[in-house]
Amino acid sequence: MPAALQILLSGVALGVSIAAPPGPVTALSAQQVVSRSWSAGWLVMLGATAADGVFFVLTYYGVARLVTVGERGALYLIGGVLMLYLALTIVRRAVRLPAGSLPSSGRWSSSSVRRFPFLLGLSVGLTSPFQLGWWVAVGAGMVAEYGVTVAAGFFVGILAWTVAFTALVHSGVRKYQRLAPAIAYGSAAIMVGFAAWFLVEGLLTVFA
Repeated sequence: MPAALQILLSGVALGVSIAAPPGPVTALSAQQVVSRSWSAGWLVMLGATAADGVFFVLTYYGVARLVTVGERGALYLIGGVLMLYLALTIVRRAVRLPAGSLPSSGRWSSSSVRRFPFLLGLSVGLTSPFQLGWWVAVGAGMVAEYGVTVAAGFFVGILAWTVAFTALVHSGVRKYQRLAPAIAYGSAAIMVGFAAWFLVEGLLTVFA
């Protein structure tokens, strides 16, 4: 398999693993699908994806262009630890969710911005410390090492999941609830794999 295609597919897998676990964005999207329409729920997720796009631009034209080889190794190590932490958090969340139920949408559930689903998703994404931290710790290292190809795969993966998720919820919330634990555990497993990859790459870079 060509290296560029491997990088692209790795980005797709990473994007799906980040977007799939139950969280505030999926909860808000599901609420919009159930209470309004499929398109409203998809726009919530599209808004959150747009926030990732903002962070990508800042990373690509900022951090990723400035990091040295040694700093890149450090970012990989930090990213590996972050991915392990995220995988553990997802597993804990999946265990606590009864019958795969969706988590609470928190402070955004009563906001008047609900009337504008894209802005709702964008607001949640831009104010998420995790999304910003992910792009600084993980995204910067990956973009600096593999270029925009991995980022393109990442966004393809996220966008594919937004369509699949909203279609699944639209077809029946209970269907998603039954699948939610398996989705969460599968995402956690993928993240552990990426964490191992990041940690190995970081160690090889730092001690090269």
